[in-house]
Amino acid sequence: MKATARDAIATRQALVEAGTALFAERGFDGAKVDAIARRAGVNKAMISYYFGGKRGLYNAILADDFGWVLGKLAELDREPLPADVKLARFISIFGSLHTRRPGLSSMMLREAMSAGRHLDPALLPSLSRIFASVQSIVAQGIAENVFREVDPLFTHHTVLGSLSFFFAVRPLRDRLIAEGVVPVRTPDPARFIAHVQELLARGLSKEA
Repeated sequence: MKATARDAIATRQALVEAGTALFAERGFDGAKVDAIARRAGVNKAMISYYFGGKRGLYNAILADDFGWVLGKLAELDREPLPADVKLARFISIFGSLHTRRPGLSSMMLREAMSAGRHLDPALLPSLSRIFASVQSIVAQGIAENVFREVDPLFTHHTVLGSLSFFFAVRPLRDRLIAEGVVPVRTPDPARFIAHVQELLARGLSKEA
């Protein structure tokens, strides 16, 4: 790979990381182009060059993450697994997503609170496919007589909402723990993901 190609990849990645951090901290409107470029260590013109502007950078971050999730869900759909195992894997995929991209949870919560005002309409089918995966798993579980009759939308919100909130509030949680306000150890994200898996397995179980 030529040096210029390596430089382009590094510049683009630096902007993605800086943009994710500032969009998470300040929201879309509060994250200024100058601040993103300064944190990335590049000229602000690079945001327009690589992404067509701040909104393009914002949606490129989301498109990359949605694409990663959809790839994992496609693999999951192809596996001949029982519904309860698929549900656990679904939760694990989204736990890995938030671990993979620190700041994404805050970005998504801010976007949800703005009714998707900054979201590229081209990304909406990705959200639909993610929900369709939950619907499919719930329907399979009911058909297998493993899950009780449950609302797939509620299941969707339970999984994504709990994981998003856990990762989004990490800065506040870490501060409260450090200051002794919340007298517990810093939680291990993997243990929380396992907790959500167990909670949903028990909550949806036909035997519960």
